[in-house]
Amino acid sequence: MKTRSEHLFEGFLTANNLPFEKIAKQDNTRTPDYRVSVGSGEVIFEVKELSEDENFGVVKDPAHPHVKSHSLIRGDHIRDRIRWSKKQIQFGARQGIPSVLLIYNDIDPIQIFGTEPMDFTSAMYGAYTIVLHEETRTPSDWFNGNGRMLQENVNTSFSAVSHLCDRDGKTTVTVYENVFAKVRVPYSTLPACFAVARIEMSHETP
Repeated sequence: MKTRSEHLFEGFLTANNLPFEKIAKQDNTRTPDYRVSVGSGEVIFEVKELSEDENFGVVKDPAHPHVKSHSLIRGDHIRDRIRWSKKQIQFGARQGIPSVLLIYNDIDPIQIFGTEPMDFTSAMYGAYTIVLHEETRTPSDWFNGNGRMLQENVNTSFSAVSHLCDRDGKTTVTVYENVFAKVRVPYSTLPACFAVARIEMSHETP
């Protein structure tokens, strides 16, 4: 039985005339989900869902049950899905095929909790951070700090991490570039139906 994310992604591909096929399971190999034709090449996608989180919609005050709050460390859901999809992503990267992790948020009806743009960039490249000078209390510029899952020698099989969203009745896919990828997404030939976030990042702490 297909998951909601699989139905949505297949609908997105069909609506945009992108040929695709499900990748057959192989014995003793964790295979990704889809092979998608893009221009003269192809891109592999591994689909992961956010399906539950005990911190979403927690009632803090029983006297006001309609008032709910959400707590989450920025980027944690994305970090978890990167950890859980390494083997599937490596399957395509070893063949020289761009391989993309696609994440769908089935927790939050408006698909914000854990999958805002800053969640993706924080998980991939580190949380946005500033440093205060100890004496002057002057803040530094923003830079990428702790919690990065992608580095020059770490998780280079990931060509990108992307967000599948069906907010307001419209299905979209936003692709966040991995600047350290050993196999890059062919952005110049990527169809316009994919939104692309090219990444600029700080490499050093001030």
